[in-house]
Amino acid sequence: MLPPFTILALGDSLTEGYGLPAGCAVPDVLRQLLEKSGTRVRIVNLGLSGDTTAGGLRRLRAWLSRHPAPHAAMVELGVNDTFMGLEYEEIEDNLDAILQILTAQDVPVLLTSMPLLFPAHEEDRKAFDAIYSNLAARHRVMLHPFFPEGVAANPALSLPDGIHPAPAGAHAIAEHLLPAVQKLLCNAAGKA
Repeated sequence: MLPPFTILALGDSLTEGYGLPAGCAVPDVLRQLLEKSGTRVRIVNLGLSGDTTAGGLRRLRAWLSRHPAPHAAMVELGVNDTFMGLEYEEIEDNLDAILQILTAQDVPVLLTSMPLLFPAHEEDRKAFDAIYSNLAARHRVMLHPFFPEGVAANPALSLPDGIHPAPAGAHAIAEHLLPAVQKLLCNAAGKA
């Protein structure tokens, strides 16, 4: 039997599973769904509540200095940077560095785009979305929205803060991401 694929999930509170019981974070549910479909996988959850792209970059470098490169990676970062008022250029530079590190090691990447939760203007939303589409094209990585339509706004699927998913929301997100993650693993298997 083949050893399990290792997927590195680099993100913020949405990846970490803020407010969720143990085993209910999106990466945990993804692992369960993948294993139900017969794919052995180990997902390393490097999600950290409140994290920014700069923090994610530091944590990625630290993790890679102690571990071999993963077979694949998921990157979900950027929204907290906007809460802190960071310029979009800085967000893009940090995500660019993360993608450079991973792709230089031949790690297939799924970059997940995030909606701006409180955009001031439509131009802000478009500029923020462009960061992800530009980086995905530049690095030839997969791009997929993190949230399926309606999860963040649905009280049955989110915590009382209206931002973080409840267990049912984490399950909906994992099911939404599953086809992209399966494709990511096919890409990883082709490089093995």
